[in-house]
This record gives sequence, C-alpha cells and structure tokens, in this order.
Amino acid sequence: MRLLLVLLSVQLLACSPSSDDPLISDSQKYYFTEALKQVEDGGRQLQSTGLDEAALAAALATLDQGLKLAFQVERESLDRLDLRLGKNFQRYFIAGVENYRIGIEAGDEAQQRQGLQLLARWAEFWSQEGAAIQAKLQPD
Repeated sequence: MRLLLVLLSVQLLACSPSSDDPLISDSQKYYFTEALKQVEDGGRQLQSTGLDEAALAAALATLDQGLKLAFQVERESLDRLDLRLGKNFQRYFIAGVENYRIGIEAGDEAQQRQGLQLLARWAEFWSQEGAAIQAKLQPD
C-alpha cells in the first residue's frame, strides 16, 4: 500500500508544472493581449468625433479583428492566470464586444448600451486584477 502511495505521489509530482513552465502558451498570450489591444483601439476610433464612412468601417474592422482573436483564447489558459479571468473574459469582454458591435451595425442603441454595460463590468474586473494578470504574462 505504501509503495502504491509513493508511486502515485511521484507520478503527481512529475505531472505538476515546474516553475520553469509558462502558465500560458505564447500563442494564447498573443491572442489574449492582442484581442484586448484591438478592441481598445477600435473603441477609441469609434469615439472620435466626425467619423466618416471609411473611418467607421476601419474602426469596426479593428473591433472585428479583436473579436476574432478573442475567440481563439482558451478559457482554461486564462484560468491558469486567474480563476475568474476565463469566465469574466467570455461573459463580459466577448459578450460585450459582440453586443456593442452588432448594435452599431443594426443601429440598435439598446443593444449598444447592453454591450457597453458588459464592457463596463469587464473594465471593473480588469482595473482591479489586470496588473497582477499582466505581471504573470511577462517573462521572468
């Protein structure tokens, strides 16, 4: 029985990540950070006064690119950085961008507001936890 426990504990130690193993793969880190950046850039462009049709199209394309990258992010990867990150990213960030983006295209102000409310929830979480999460993304 002791031998079985020893073998089991050795196997568990062998499977556990070492301190040298990254918490998140480089591709997942890229998808996550670039999605945040693209959506922020698109949002800034949309807030510009006097947008013409070309500028609006460019801003929406930037949002779309950020959303495309966000869909590549695996929840499990984010959960390794913070147990609430994956859920909040999907529930508030992705859903917020989707609602806001669809609302703009449809001219539906209620849907835009719903998207902005979800993004505000994301911003609340990110303002509290973002620095700690970003520190985990930086190489040692």
